[in-house]
Amino acid sequence: MTRPVRALEVSLDAAVWSAVAAGEARLVLSSASTGGRPALRLDFDFKGGAGFVVARCPVQYEVTEEYTVAFRLRGAGRINSLEIKLVDASGQNVWRHVHENLQPPARWRRFRIDSRAFEFAWGPASGDVAKHLGAIELAVVAGDGGAGTLWVSDLRIEDHPSPTDARASASSALPGFDAAEALAGSGWIPSPDDAHPWIALDFTEARTLGGLIIDWRDGAPASGFRVRVSSHGQRWRTVYTTARAGGARSYVYLPNLKTRVLRLELNAPSAGAFLEPQSFEFSRSIEAFWYRIARREPRAWYPRWLHREQTLWTPIGSANGTQCALMNEEGAVEVAPGSCSIEPMVVVDGRLFGWADVVQKQELADDVLPVPSASWETATWRLCIQSEATPSGVVRLRYRLENCSDRSLSARLLVLVRPFQVTPPWQRVGAIGGVSLVHDLAWEAGALRVNDAIAVVPTIAPSGAAATTFDEGFVALRLAGNDRKPAATRVHDARGFASAALAFDLTLDARAAAERTVECLPATASLAIAQPAFDWSKELPLAQWLGSGSAVDAIRAALTATAHILVTRSGPALQPGPRRYARSWIRDGTIMGAALSRMGHVKEAIEFIRWYAPHQRADGFVPCCVDRNGPDWLVEHDSHGQLIVAIADCHRFAADAQFLVECWPFVVKAVGCIEALLDESGLLPVSVSHEGYLAQPVHSYWDDFWALRGLRDAVDLANEIEDRDAAARWRGAARRFAAALLESIERTRAAHALDFIPGSVEWADFDPTATANAIAFLDVAEGLDSKAVQRTFDRYLADWRRRRSGELEWVNYSPYEIRIIGALVRLGRREDALELLRFFLSDRRPLAWNQWPEIAWRDRRAPAHVGDLPHAWVAAEYVLALRSLFAYERANERRLVVAAGLAPEWTIGAGVQVRDMPTLYGSLSYSARALDERTFRCEIGPGVRARIEVRPPVSGRLIGVSVDGKAHHEFDAQSVSIASTPAEVVFRTDTPIDSPG
Repeated sequence: MTRPVRALEVSLDAAVWSAVAAGEARLVLSSASTGGRPALRLDFDFKGGAGFVVARCPVQYEVTEEYTVAFRLRGAGRINSLEIKLVDASGQNVWRHVHENLQPPARWRRFRIDSRAFEFAWGPASGDVAKHLGAIELAVVAGDGGAGTLWVSDLRIEDHPSPTDARASASSALPGFDAAEALAGSGWIPSPDDAHPWIALDFTEARTLGGLIIDWRDGAPASGFRVRVSSHGQRWRTVYTTARAGGARSYVYLPNLKTRVLRLELNAPSAGAFLEPQSFEFSRSIEAFWYRIARREPRAWYPRWLHREQTLWTPIGSANGTQCALMNEEGAVEVAPGSCSIEPMVVVDGRLFGWADVVQKQELADDVLPVPSASWETATWRLCIQSEATPSGVVRLRYRLENCSDRSLSARLLVLVRPFQVTPPWQRVGAIGGVSLVHDLAWEAGALRVNDAIAVVPTIAPSGAAATTFDEGFVALRLAGNDRKPAATRVHDARGFASAALAFDLTLDARAAAERTVECLPATASLAIAQPAFDWSKELPLAQWLGSGSAVDAIRAALTATAHILVTRSGPALQPGPRRYARSWIRDGTIMGAALSRMGHVKEAIEFIRWYAPHQRADGFVPCCVDRNGPDWLVEHDSHGQLIVAIADCHRFAADAQFLVECWPFVVKAVGCIEALLDESGLLPVSVSHEGYLAQPVHSYWDDFWALRGLRDAVDLANEIEDRDAAARWRGAARRFAAALLESIERTRAAHALDFIPGSVEWADFDPTATANAIAFLDVAEGLDSKAVQRTFDRYLADWRRRRSGELEWVNYSPYEIRIIGALVRLGRREDALELLRFFLSDRRPLAWNQWPEIAWRDRRAPAHVGDLPHAWVAAEYVLALRSLFAYERANERRLVVAAGLAPEWTIGAGVQVRDMPTLYGSLSYSARALDERTFRCEIGPGVRARIEVRPPVSGRLIGVSVDGKAHHEFDAQSVSIASTPAEVVFRTDTPIDSPG
């Protein structure tokens, strides 16, 4: 039987299509005709470079899971790649098929691309199937590049609905319940005396299946079942078999199975079943298979991400550079990277509670320490799941059940071990993200062993334990009911979907609580328990900053951010994330090391440099990234300057002469590399150090700002090591480079009539975070047009405020924008900086865990890639930004600027206290407090070896200043210059100091 085909004929009128080109590439669209049939002509030119061009046509079409994109193509030109992209109606989600290295055919050639060949590319849907199309795109991506032409004709999207009809037959059936009823109606019931019943479905033609869902009329057969297939119903091949089954429903995983006849065979008499054959999409991936399962079962039975909703996570570990565990918002814990998850459930009054049945809250120990907890709350009870790590790496999970009622409470706590990771599949890199296969589980000798790799050890013996294969059903049901039949304690699941549960019976008096603890460690480790937890309070400068009002929350977030930089380390390697970004980039490491040095952890920053620097090439080229596979030599020219900056920053905070001697050869080679790379513009050549530049490498000013800071730092280091010749030579190079950089920026602005500082030469793009880095961290903004600098941040803030108010539509943003706070402080824009600070604090995800992802989506539950969480580079940027509110250095002037970002409300009452804050010029201690509505006092302690500029948080102009009780005249409207410390500075202003608000 031929299936009907519904199709959309896509218009080839060039007027309907639009052209997009990246960088210097060009694309011209025109209408053509071939043999009297319309065609679309694409003339493209990559101008000798990389990049891409896109032809886009809007469509409105709903597709089913099985469709084909068909077209004819001919062309001329070099070998490039052709991408066919389907965009959904929101414009945010893209599915694509890539035809790599396409040599344009000189004669017409037919292409048919089946839905199975389209992969999800990007967007918040993260892997869902296409449904409502809004556009189709044809993209040419540069391979050999050059110029060329493509003609496209007969472009159509053919929809192939899944057949709902099949001829069903069976070994036997009761009247009214014959085989056909299995597909719709009352279901199939075989004869009670049929010892080996079977039912077959004949689709009349070969069909690609993804699986089968079986709803059993009286529970799955304990003796198991088989699924067999045949081309003509004569010779059979077994494609699925299980010796044991359980539960009300069975899900049969049959990826990419093509057959005409499918037969379900049982080993014993049966009460019958309903059958639902599934399309290819049912098992496009293991995760797709589990999505379909979660869709059919109670919501709380499976992790949130299996409902295609974002779940957030946070690390558990020590500062020792060992692998960290993860906890998600719902209280599930992943013990090691890519391992199984450990999840709680609770049975009360015969009801099984999971994460979706309760009110959830998150906390950190003391609101600061990376010892996270997740709480489940109902009207009568509360479960708190707290996780911690020991110095040796044991992960300890504490489950505290509290009776919130005035009557006694009997409950059963279940601790489940299942084949799911905490990070969802849209975070995938390698084996990280999504399903984690569990083949073997064994409860023996007081420990649950998982794949002979992890041991889950309860400190108090459980009331029961169960282990099940996938086909035996949801493991929690084995221990949740009153009629708890004996369950297996050892299983092997060939598919890797095994699960287990430990049960703890608890009886609580009114308002009482009970706690059960499990410890997770390598299966080969000693089962010794009760090792003290890692003491995070000793790692953080808890008293470095104190303040009133909202300062408390801002400071706590910075302390947690510092801990997150430490907990995500791997040995000496600083890593920007615990899972997806478990690699070391020099750019991330430089910023993270800078934050650590300023928070009292310069030792860890030095360890990172000692580990990373030896990966530098003999010619001085610094790899952008290093991981377990070695250096990544992707051309990212910011890395050379970053290594020099990192070395200089560590040296200044550590004052370690031996470290400088050790690193000097790396500095010399990095400077040599920068000098050798400079092109005819006097700047670094094109690179891809910005993710947005991957398709079209550009002359990035981000690279140049880092190189300029690196050259200047190299001069300082040469003077330190008393290499006068190198210092003089590099000083000249830095001056020439600065002049070339400023000239290029102004030339780009003029060429494109820009009133802001651009991000690159070729794109002249708006990139305020790159400009902020030049101002806030690198301190290389002198000479930039001051009006253009201010306009850059005016424009950013205007757009940001429109996003925040809802006036401007937006999908996501990157919390890298946090670094703009530091730039605004240095530009004297205190209120703007504080406005941003309040926003970013309000947008922590989740709030109580004091963290930010790399990508923050407007829809917080969108199943979309977030980079990693926490993102330790973002955490470091927050530390540096908040620090600048209390004090920052102007290294070129050897000056320390104090209180330039303090909020007036922070200085009310006890005011702000800064104690032993590391700076380039010694430890800084000061207090800042409003004495009355027009008087402000700042007491600065001894130990700073530089001139200090105080910028008190006052609204009006300063009209009088005294230092140590004597009139002081070195001040202007907003700041006071102090030559030495200690000093007591009292300010008088012409306008009342702002009250808390």
